[in-house]
Amino acid sequence: MKTRRYVLYGSAAVVVLIVALALTFGRRDGSELAASPSPASPTPTDATASPATPRPAASASQASVHHASVLGYSIETPAPWHKSSCSPVVTQQGPEPGGEVFVPVSARDETGTDIGSTYPSVTVMAVTNPQSLSPRQWAEKDPTGVAGQTIEDVVYAGRPAARKVFPGTPLAKYFVASGARMYTVEPNTHTPSSPPGGALPEAALLQTMLRMIDSFRFLTETELAAVRAALPTALPPRTPEQVADGVAAGLTGKNADTLAGFLSACVTTAGEQAGGSFVSREKYLDNLRAAFAAGLVVTVRPRPLDGDRAAGDLTVASTWQDSRGIRDRKLMLRRGENERWEWIGTIERFQ
Repeated sequence: MKTRRYVLYGSAAVVVLIVALALTFGRRDGSELAASPSPASPTPTDATASPATPRPAASASQASVHHASVLGYSIETPAPWHKSSCSPVVTQQGPEPGGEVFVPVSARDETGTDIGSTYPSVTVMAVTNPQSLSPRQWAEKDPTGVAGQTIEDVVYAGRPAARKVFPGTPLAKYFVASGARMYTVEPNTHTPSSPPGGALPEAALLQTMLRMIDSFRFLTETELAAVRAALPTALPPRTPEQVADGVAAGLTGKNADTLAGFLSACVTTAGEQAGGSFVSREKYLDNLRAAFAAGLVVTVRPRPLDGDRAAGDLTVASTWQDSRGIRDRKLMLRRGENERWEWIGTIERFQ
């Protein structure tokens, strides 16, 4: 039962962190379009077509790049904004993601906890709409939000839409339908203080977020076909035993470079019933190198593999010893696309 609890808590910790990001871990799908003038896309306005607030023009340091998504939309990503490296793997053979998150920090600096990240983000979600709800109906059923929000009927991406306005700010969450799915485009300041939803970021960053949201548009069938054709093929299958053995060799031999090939793009460090955090693979490996240099010794017991193989969640026992003492940690392994397993982080029980 103890082993099973580790797997359950480990899976739960990862799920919580995924929800905090609004998606699953993975690498970028490479679907960014080179800088070029984009087709005109309507600026969000209310249903009476009142003039929109002008957005500042892009500066030279904010080159215009548009992310074209397999989900059928395009959004501008001025530097340094990019699709999160923790976003789902998207390949020729794989399923479409449920959504994507865009962040203003480098891939190496992406980090967060089970309650979210400390930097702003813009999230696009695409959810099946089996009841063919209108954007307003969907917004009315949306459980997220803050006190005092109002719902307005607007035109967004050239289509009837709705938005939930954050009180006292120019920010809003947009709802717009396309085909059998409802799309939501939502900014998050990830700051703890008022106004509702968090304190506003500094002016330039706020204007960039607004500019990104304004740029959202749907791809044509031709554009979407081109995005799908450009997706990479899935990496070859890899068994959990291969991952366990490779990670054991890398940790025991203090070889961070070896570990890079087995790690997920974002790596979780969690405690049983104690939440968790994640950092980028690059940051995690840098921390490991420093720990190895300071005397960290890791012993891995690659067999048996504990957990639920069918569900895609397994753990491997390990012992970590440094100047602070000895700790038992479970290495969490997860099955990815095309039966390719990877190491996604560690979980331990705190006494």
